[in-house]
Amino acid sequence: MGRKNVDSQRRKGELTGTPEKRHMRPTKLQDNERALLEILQSLDAKYENLIIVVEGNRDVAILRSLGVKAPIIKTQSSLPRHRIVEKIVEVAGKKGNVLILTDYDREGMKIFRYLEKELELSGAKTLQGVRRRIRKYMATWRCIEEFVSLLDRSDSPEASHQ
Repeated sequence: MGRKNVDSQRRKGELTGTPEKRHMRPTKLQDNERALLEILQSLDAKYENLIIVVEGNRDVAILRSLGVKAPIIKTQSSLPRHRIVEKIVEVAGKKGNVLILTDYDREGMKIFRYLEKELELSGAKTLQGVRRRIRKYMATWRCIEEFVSLLDRSDSPEASHQ
């Protein structure tokens, strides 16, 4: 190996081996992350006729990776928002439970407030308490896409499936 490659490898080791870098990537689940996983993985069993509403494709993929089997409706589609509400009401029916799991950023909260208001007016049952519990355990995370880091942990129930 040439001197240039050795120096390059050494720098990579120094960069990834710093205590700060190791601290940023915990190898085990934190208590809040474990609680978050438990909530997400128990949704199907706990709520009959569950419908989950997310923003986009990556949110759907992550929830599926975590084992969620309930129907998922995306807000980022070619449909206008009022049609999305109609679709949610149609799929949920009278006995459905709707979990609005949009991001906790400005846009996600705007979508959440609109959907919550419209679904309430149409008589659909939303799981506001579950959304609040999920937010509590997300700590500093703001987006559903950040759940992907739960799959990278050595003690994650899904880590062995990856």
